[in-house]
Amino acid sequence: MGNYVSVEEVKSHSKITYEDLGYATEAEYDSFLNGLTVQVEAIVDDYCGVPSGFFKAGGLTFTELCDYDEEFIALSHYPILEVLSVAVNTASYGEAEVWVTLDSTDYILYPDEGLIKLVGGEKPTIKEKSVKATYKAGYVAVPEAIKFACIQLCSNYLHAVLQRKVSPLVRIDEFAVKLVIPEVFTPELKEMLLPYTRQGVSVG
Repeated sequence: MGNYVSVEEVKSHSKITYEDLGYATEAEYDSFLNGLTVQVEAIVDDYCGVPSGFFKAGGLTFTELCDYDEEFIALSHYPILEVLSVAVNTASYGEAEVWVTLDSTDYILYPDEGLIKLVGGEKPTIKEKSVKATYKAGYVAVPEAIKFACIQLCSNYLHAVLQRKVSPLVRIDEFAVKLVIPEVFTPELKEMLLPYTRQGVSVG
């Protein structure tokens, strides 16, 4: 099952039953929809330029090495839900790394922008990859726009399949979904996802 939407939500929105697509049982249809939601959510993640499962409730945990900057240290993923630890490498060039964990009062977090500013404690002596941050980024709950886009994409896909009269469908694969997605990934859905995109990605 996917991270963002449930099979029941897709069924309720699409109004398409297992009989409509030629399945013999509800269980077979549920299995098909499970696969569809996983594929659609992966397409939405890819379009938004985020890691797989980024929009699931509670976000994801990341550990990354960042370059030191006196102004701001930029983390790769945001918004940030929680910083678990920040450490700095106090060794000089050519020396073995010496990591010192900072107190939470030694830095200021700007969660919406994914930025950290060091304001106390030890400072790195070199710039490159000298700050190590472990943090949670994403959303407390699946954003409504993400949820709706996934449900609508699944529904659009089901209706496209039904109109093509290619049922019965017994299984689903990535190729089958990507073949139809450009047709059902409407400009309205893409516009809805714009606030959540991290890079320019197009589908279809």
